[in-house]
Amino acid sequence: MALEGQQLGQYRLLRLLGSGGMGEVYLAEDARINQQVAIKVSRTEGGSYPNTDASIDMARLFQREAKAIARLDHPRILPLFAYGEERVNGILLTYIVMPFRREGSFADWLQKRATSRLLSEQDVAYI
Repeated sequence: MALEGQQLGQYRLLRLLGSGGMGEVYLAEDARINQQVAIKVSRTEGGSYPNTDASIDMARLFQREAKAIARLDHPRILPLFAYGEERVNGILLTYIVMPFRREGSFADWLQKRATSRLLSEQDVAYI
């Protein structure tokens, strides 16, 4: 289900940034304070079988991820802004809200490097 244009709490989903095994990441905006954020969305209901063990486990893992991020406090780790659940078109969506960084992820940075050589000790220490 395409979620662009949908509202999750005070956030409007603008466009898909990426997807993975546990969900999708969207660029979103909080229009009240004119701030863009990244929102990771997990569909915790498994289509026709919303109460299966798999969907319950997925919801539990997603909440565990949010709790772990919330406990972290480091200048190089993005903080958790919010965690929530919203029903959109009959599907329960669980989401976490974090800062949006235009420069992208660490994986993006690695792919943009002009070389395939290993990182230097200085680069590793900086990161």
